[in-house]
Amino acid sequence: MSISIIVTSYESPRILECCLRSLTGQPEAKKIVVVDCSSVDPAITLGPVFPNVKFVHYGTRIAVPAMRWSVIGELDTEVVAAVEARCIPAPDWCATLLRAHEENPDVPAIGGPVAPPLTARLWELALFFSEYGSFVPPIPSGAAVNLSGANLSYKRAALLAEQDLLEGGRWETLLHLRWLKRGKTLYLTQAEVRFENTMSLIAFVRQRFAYGRGYAADRVESRPVLPRLAYAACCILLPFLLTIRIGRSALTKGLGGSFVKCLIWVILFQTAWSAGEFVGYLKGVPRKSNIF
Repeated sequence: MSISIIVTSYESPRILECCLRSLTGQPEAKKIVVVDCSSVDPAITLGPVFPNVKFVHYGTRIAVPAMRWSVIGELDTEVVAAVEARCIPAPDWCATLLRAHEENPDVPAIGGPVAPPLTARLWELALFFSEYGSFVPPIPSGAAVNLSGANLSYKRAALLAEQDLLEGGRWETLLHLRWLKRGKTLYLTQAEVRFENTMSLIAFVRQRFAYGRGYAADRVESRPVLPRLAYAACCILLPFLLTIRIGRSALTKGLGGSFVKCLIWVILFQTAWSAGEFVGYLKGVPRKSNIF
């Protein structure tokens, strides 16, 4: 098997460079494509440094899944991996993913853990727990019902069979849910990436609200009013339930002390997400999408 990597980039060229240095040092990576929608095309500065990396730049902000799926047609490897520029893969990331795909030929999607940043302010640590708390290493390898959007790989044939979702620029969660409903299995392996924050505090709060709204809108799409109202009513408990879930995961990973230090920030972020879900269940997606 061979692997291609899609790197979505929309923030810091410095972190993107760190990500690319790791990937270009891995012999299994047949092709690396950076899809970017930041204000300045990173190919200007990083193209000469990484001549074998292809850069695709969009002049306007577009969502991460739309960036990812826009270049699928250019890749011809059996396995396609996807990582955000702010997540730096371990040196054996490609090899570990490929080995997992070879050992699990019927599994369409395989992901891995997301390690915390080496240094972070309290709100950035809370950001990490809020987004990736369920995927803090160590995690057991095996069948899973959820994968982190920051650390993904797919069998290309399985992706191409879901053209409606790809062409619609839909999030990977809908792709995974479709496969699970069909009886397919998702899989977690030890292919690790390390998160490094590049967002501002205000931008992240706005993102949590927008992503929560989008998740809820997708969840109840085409459903009648009563189920929407029922889901919305449950949102009052959601900040506490989400925080407890994250806290349990942190405790089992030996990160209880770090979690307690940033607890107030975690509650704030989970409240923003829950408010977004509430609005999404009642009003659906906004007419104009926010891109972060």
